[in-house]
Amino acid sequence: MNFCNHLYYVTSSLFRKKEEKFKGSHVLADFTGLGLVDEYEIGNFIFNLMIEAIDQTSMKIVHSHLEILNKDTPPGFTSGILLLDSSHFTAHCYSDLGIIAMDLFTCNGEDHITDVMSVMKYVQNKIVKKYPNVKCTYMKEHKRFRYS
Repeated sequence: MNFCNHLYYVTSSLFRKKEEKFKGSHVLADFTGLGLVDEYEIGNFIFNLMIEAIDQTSMKIVHSHLEILNKDTPPGFTSGILLLDSSHFTAHCYSDLGIIAMDLFTCNGEDHITDVMSVMKYVQNKIVKKYPNVKCTYMKEHKRFRYS
């Protein structure tokens, strides 16, 4: 190897970015436009939809809970939560305002990562099918647990 080639090799390796790897992925989604809905109806619908969506993946539900709040608490369900073997899936709704916030987080590594965005899109499509006025105002995937 001549001097120029050697110099190129040394300097390019100094400035080469290390490949970024992530162990987890986190999708956040906000929905509006439900209108006035019964907190029991929407709570059970969303909670069962979350279970249905997770059942179509390799993730396992290790615990689940739906808490319906009304009268003496802020209206809506707070919260639907699925504790997963790879993290969690949650939903919170203000049924009096017709808004839902959801998040799905996994930390099962890049070699066996569930496409969390596809799971959330599945949920979105089912919500819109049942409640056609619903709009997704925010949906974004965030990579988590960066390492190299």
